[in-house]
Amino acid sequence: MLSDDDILVAVRRGLGAPGADDAAFPAAGAHITRHLLVAGEIVRCVETRTEGTAFHAGTRDLSDLPEYDDLDRYPVPAPADPGAARSTLRLVRRGSVAAHACSTCTNGRKPCARCRGAGDVACRTHVPCAGCEGRLCCLACEGTGKRAREAADRPQGETASRVRCRKCGADDAACGKCRGAGRKKCGVCGGTASRPCPDCAGGGTVSHDFCAGTGRYVEWTEGVVVREPVVDTVEESSDLPARAFAWTNEADAWNRVDHVGEDAFPPNGTDAGSGPGTRTDLTEATDLTEATDLTKATDLTQDTDLAEVAARLKPRLGFRDGEVARRVRVRYLSLARVTHDDHPDRVYVVIPGRPAPRVVTVRSPRRAWRLAALALLVLVAVVAVSRLLA
Repeated sequence: MLSDDDILVAVRRGLGAPGADDAAFPAAGAHITRHLLVAGEIVRCVETRTEGTAFHAGTRDLSDLPEYDDLDRYPVPAPADPGAARSTLRLVRRGSVAAHACSTCTNGRKPCARCRGAGDVACRTHVPCAGCEGRLCCLACEGTGKRAREAADRPQGETASRVRCRKCGADDAACGKCRGAGRKKCGVCGGTASRPCPDCAGGGTVSHDFCAGTGRYVEWTEGVVVREPVVDTVEESSDLPARAFAWTNEADAWNRVDHVGEDAFPPNGTDAGSGPGTRTDLTEATDLTEATDLTKATDLTQDTDLAEVAARLKPRLGFRDGEVARRVRVRYLSLARVTHDDHPDRVYVVIPGRPAPRVVTVRSPRRAWRLAALALLVLVAVVAVSRLLA
């Protein structure tokens, strides 16, 4: 954490003056407040266990699946990485596997519903001629065999030649494909009025969907253990606007905490990671059944910033139903907000960094209010002038 002197030196250098030049930015009249940025995520591995009846058409060997007696008591090791992708573990309840012969079919076959087991279905004996479609099949008799007093005219746009009608004998009058009949025998049934059933291909039976045509099926009680990561994103600042995160970058002296386990911070006597840019790596998993008071998880005399991080994260660290593991990975950075009686329109934000602190200058609230008031006055004046001119 930067001292007050370090902060004032950084502001003076940010103004282009020597750091020791007290006249450029006197200590008298300067007001320094410290603020903490905390960003990161809390990743929980959440587990759900469900039990139900499973079904498989045909036969199946389930010896490769683990067995259990009580699903809630079946032990599953905690994941090494709580943020790992969703996983599903399927189990078989001991003694629940039962193989059955299908009682609603015969060796996996059942009568075809379309033809009712007959193997064939009704079919038209004749179909309209593809050439004339049954219309004006003969210009003289129109397919009746009796000539009309006046022959009909050729259809507009017809180019095909006409032939002798087999019914009335008129020359150059009949369709060349049906020769005046207007229809032809069905090419599927050959005029027999029946054709093989398309569903069963004439066999009269089809495969039974329920047992997949095997005539057998297997049922068992299945337990399913699903684990998936749930991410809680952390981005908090103490009394600074949300845009304060945009003032920082990766080169700044962020402190980091990375811990897998139930408590968010290291116990007393371990490295708290209080130095600039250091990392607290706590990868040893803890017993999730033992609650830990976060306010006791940090040596407060070593790092007051880390103590504030612990206090801010504590409301987020309650256990969720089904939680089996967690990782807390956050970084935090202490900023200094500096105002001065001689610079009422400016706020100087000092950000610890390498090799030296950076200074970001922003408008003071007073300056922002004055600009907003000026904009409002200009708007009122424009409206007033426009009304007068109208």
